[in-house]
Amino acid sequence: MNDLYNRYRACRPTCLVALVLTCLSASASASASASASASPSIAEANHLSSAVSWNLHLSLEGIDNFSGGIAPGAVGNATARAGFAFNTSRAGWWTGGRFVAQFLAIQNGNPENYVGDTQGVNAFTGLNRGALYQLYYRQNIDNATLRAGLISANNYFDSTGVASDFLNVSYGFGSAMGINVPGASSYPFSSLGVMGSYSADGWTGMAGIFEGDAIHPFRDPTHRGNMIWLEADKSGSLGDGKYTVKVGGWRNRQLPQYQAMLGNDTSGMYTTGEYRWEMDGMDWGSFLEFEAAPNPVNSLPWYMGAGLRLKHFWAVRPRDSAGIGMARAWLRGAPYNAETDFEGYYSARIVRRLYLQTDLQYVVHPSAIYPNALVGIVRLHVTFS
Repeated sequence: MNDLYNRYRACRPTCLVALVLTCLSASASASASASASASPSIAEANHLSSAVSWNLHLSLEGIDNFSGGIAPGAVGNATARAGFAFNTSRAGWWTGGRFVAQFLAIQNGNPENYVGDTQGVNAFTGLNRGALYQLYYRQNIDNATLRAGLISANNYFDSTGVASDFLNVSYGFGSAMGINVPGASSYPFSSLGVMGSYSADGWTGMAGIFEGDAIHPFRDPTHRGNMIWLEADKSGSLGDGKYTVKVGGWRNRQLPQYQAMLGNDTSGMYTTGEYRWEMDGMDWGSFLEFEAAPNPVNSLPWYMGAGLRLKHFWAVRPRDSAGIGMARAWLRGAPYNAETDFEGYYSARIVRRLYLQTDLQYVVHPSAIYPNALVGIVRLHVTFS
């Protein structure tokens, strides 16, 4: 591709007779030649500049387990995520292409050491890492989309958009997979894989196959199992709002020597539903999630989550949002059978690009073992693009 950046237009030789005329109008000819040479380079540089986009997200968190769980205590988290994308259409190359790269850094205080929960009161539980997070190519062809490379599969499969502002891990990635298959391709991990989707008449079908070790994606990727995902989505209008229903399944295959770290040979299914509507100028959103992995080798066979989110409820603060939710995970062989998390949050935009979110969670029987825990979280988030 370097020739696209360094290409220039060379002047062709002229015959001896034309040389006389060229000499008589040397200055005019030189100007015309310079213009003809520079224009493509300038236009091409403009194309390349408009083809590149970027984003940067920074978050600071304070998490305090006020009571219950294993023990009272407070910790802090810090995360940074930077991404770059290159759009081939805007570059003037070919239609529908996009190269994506993302980098991720996390410094985590491990709040589960105090709360003792299984699901995770925040999305960065148990992690300290800095890594290349995603690096893939996407191609749109009419109604079809293909992706290949280093991908976090949960960005596309088993995702619930209305629940994105909640902090408990299960709302973004159901615990029936996250706990039973720790090597699954989900934030903050990603794996090498290929996936495709096709949309028509409100329906979307997706399928993907990914390596089975998203924790170490470049460590012998062809000999650490694999994970297959399938999903069908339906979107449309209902009453005064819009709905999305998703049904999917997954199959994890893993070599015996890696099953203790990456998960057993097992499978599961999930379904989610979202409904968004407006009422009196306010933007409402609701969701319901259910996951099942009943195979006896799975320590967490069932998960259910539900929530309600509200935006644009305060005229002077249109960017603020609030929500309440519940996430319940059933656990085999535990004294209380299940862990249930109740969460409420309020997210306020302080200034443009800067948000402050307060979050309160009440965890009933963390890990279905410990006393009920009360957890408070404060998150400061800034984004640039």
